[in-house]
This record gives sequence, C-alpha cells and structure tokens, in this order.
Amino acid sequence: MHSPLPCRSIKPEGRTGTKNRQGFSPRNCLLAANGGSLQGIQEPRVNGLPRYQAGFANSTLVPPPLFPGTIWGSNSSGNDGWDFLGSRLHSGAKRYVPILNSPSGSVVDEGASSVGSNTGLSDSSVVKNQEKLDNLRNFICLLQGDRFVNYCLDKDGSRTLHVLLSLRDPEITCQICKNVLDMSSRGIPIFFELMLNQHGWHVFSEVIDSLNHQQLKLITYEITKDLSVFTALTLHTHGSNLIKKVIRTLTRSHLISFVTNNLCAAFLLVMTNRIGSYVISECLNHLRAEDNEALYEAAIKWCLDLAIDHEGSIAVIRVINTIQGLQRYRLLNILSENAVFLSQDPEGNYVIQKVMSLNIPLFTQKVCRLLIGHYETISLQKGGSHIVEKCLDTEWKSWIIESFLSNTNTLLHVAKDEFGNYVIQKALKVTKKSGSPLYHKLLSRLKPHLSILQSGYGRNVFNLITGGQSLKKV
Repeated sequence: MHSPLPCRSIKPEGRTGTKNRQGFSPRNCLLAANGGSLQGIQEPRVNGLPRYQAGFANSTLVPPPLFPGTIWGSNSSGNDGWDFLGSRLHSGAKRYVPILNSPSGSVVDEGASSVGSNTGLSDSSVVKNQEKLDNLRNFICLLQGDRFVNYCLDKDGSRTLHVLLSLRDPEITCQICKNVLDMSSRGIPIFFELMLNQHGWHVFSEVIDSLNHQQLKLITYEITKDLSVFTALTLHTHGSNLIKKVIRTLTRSHLISFVTNNLCAAFLLVMTNRIGSYVISECLNHLRAEDNEALYEAAIKWCLDLAIDHEGSIAVIRVINTIQGLQRYRLLNILSENAVFLSQDPEGNYVIQKVMSLNIPLFTQKVCRLLIGHYETISLQKGGSHIVEKCLDTEWKSWIIESFLSNTNTLLHVAKDEFGNYVIQKALKVTKKSGSPLYHKLLSRLKPHLSILQSGYGRNVFNLITGGQSLKKV
C-alpha cells in the first residue's frame, strides 16, 4: 500500500483546476437530489463582507491628564508607582499610565491587594483604602469615548484596566461595561475596536469574566445584533478568540441562541474560513445537543459545498466527529449518495475517506456500489486511489476486483499508473490473504503481460508477483 496522503495543512493552496488527468470534471456530475446544497455547483466562497478599519494612526494612544499631579503624587515615579515621564507614544505629552511592574507598586496594584479586603486593617487603613478605591472609580468615570478606546489600545493602559477589572468592584465593572458599549468618534462600536486589537482584546476578555448575568446579556446582544459585524469578528484572530470565550461562558444559558442563530445565518462563509470554522467547532464541542441542533441542520444543508472547499472539507469532517442520531444518518447519507462526485474532487475525496473509515456497513456498501463503473477513473487519481483501497478492505471487495477483471486492458492500464499500481497491489494482497479465487484470476490476467509491467510504475506490481526475481526466472 502506498504512503498516506500528505498532511492537510501542507496541501497546495487553492484549487487551480477541478479537472483530473483524463479531462473528467467532478463538477459535471449529477448530484443526488436529496440535499446538501451545491446550487449549480458554484464556488462556495462569499465575498463582500464589510471591512471595518481598526487602525488608529491619527488618534492619541494615551489620554490627556485626568487628574492633577497632587492626587497621585509629584510628577515623578512616586510611592504610588505612577510615571509622568514623557510618553514614547506621544512626544512631549505627560503619561498617566500606571507602571505595573514598578518596584514600589502602582496604585492599581495596591488596590488589588488591599482594597479587596479590609480584614485585619486599622480604621485609618480602611479609610485610606476606600479613598484609593474612590480615586480609581473617578479615574474610570473620566475615561469616556475615544479616551477610553485609546487607553485600551495602549499596552500599559490595557494592563491597567485588566487589573482594575480583577478587583471585581461593581462600580468599576459597570462603568467599563458602559464604556465598552458606547460608540467611538469613528462611528464604530467601541467593543468592535477592542475585540480586533492586540491589546484591546485582553481588556474585553477580562470584561467578560467580570460581568454579571444582566451585563453579559447586554454585551451578548450588542455583539450579535449586527450580523456583518458579528461575522467580521468571527473571522478575525482576536475576535474569534473572544467569541469562543463568550460561547464557553454562555454554556447552558438561553443566551447562546443569539450566537448560534448568527452562526447559522453566516454558516457557509464561516465554515469555509480557517479561523471562523473553529468558532463553530467550539459550539459543537461545548454546547448541549439541543443548542447545536440548528448548526447541525446548517451543516446538512451545506455539506456538499463544504466538502469541495479546502477549509470546508476539514470542517465537515469535524462535524462528522460530533454529530449524532438522526442528523448523523442524514448527513452521512447525503455524502455517501454523492460518492461518485466527491471521490473525484480534490477536497471531497477526503470526506468520502472519512465516511469509509467509520465502518458503518450501510454507508460503506452504498459507496462501494455507487462507484461501480468508475473504479478505473478513480484509481488513476491521487485521492481517489485511496478510496478504492479502502473499498478493497471491505466485504464488498469482489465488486471492485470483478470490475477490473472485466477488461484486461483496463487492468493493465491501472497497474502501470502512478497511483493505480497501488490499487492493484492492494487487490492482490487482500485476495491472497483471504484465499479468494479472485487472486488466481488476477494472476492469470497479469502474468502474460509481465514484460509490460517490469518498467515504470508497473514495476511495483511486477515485483509483487515475481518476488523481485527477473522475468527469465519466473
């Protein structure tokens, strides 16, 4: 048996053409009319998704001074850990971002360690901690609109907000949540700008962890109310990570329907995107069966479109791994009934191999039966030859071998082919091992033509029959 197909991750990018070497185009096949989509077998890629610009080259990354220096100390790195040196981001401006790794400790660090608990403190210490907490609350209240955005998108600012949120102070959390849901001066939701930014997404991640149920409901609604915005987030590296976190947070909550309904609406686009497809996989792996039902219905609807797309074929295989019950039967039935078409597609053949590997007799037999009359063509293709070999491992292998025996020229043609020779080797091995009379029939057809097989790719079949001996000794 020849070596397995190369890893999916290193396959050639795209599909430069769908015709095989014999000029056969799988897109011209008649498909089983029982579902799976493929409207006119059109390319499943969807374009035109609105792009949102998240670059803020002209905005100030650090907000202007929010408090007079007397509140935090002098204009130097004081005991409270604030650095008012000139900002490297905005030349000449003062910088009011806590230095979190300051040896003396920042105001925020002190708040996280002492404001959170007053146990064992004197009355004066409690008052002092309360004053610090009030200052932090005032600080957050003054971060509005673009000031808040710029602070979140700054490395130090995002770390500061992360620590503030970790305090789990209701007032601070509520104010940050309110800021996140506002609109920026660019007319873009602030949460959208945060979710797509390398620093801002960390802030939003901590926001999710800090919310109560009502706030989480509000955030979920805002994220999902615009399908184009939600889809753009799903297809972005940082945005998809946050959507997946929302999914995990909403497990066993009725709010998850906001997310799954949007994923169903943009199912084909999301599933044919490498980043987006894993968002749907997050649902399939973590949600209850009833919450995933609509997603599985979408997978059944679009399964053929997905199967002929590079990323889509990988995604539909992941769906096969999780789908259960009647929906599993319906999906596998559509795929197996279109075995002739999918077996000859550069991506679809992987899906049929997956169906065959399940060893479900109903679908395995259906694939073997439908491929009768096509075994020669499929054996001459890289992916298709693997499918034929899998068919030879089933109890219906006689259908394949008898198909080859019906025409000696066909048998020789396959035996000399770059991929087909592995199929004939497989046929000889399985029939010999099982003691089938078909083994001797194959030998009787091949031995008179050993001279033809002793060169090129046919040499593999020649060596198997002769044991590596020269033709004169046979």
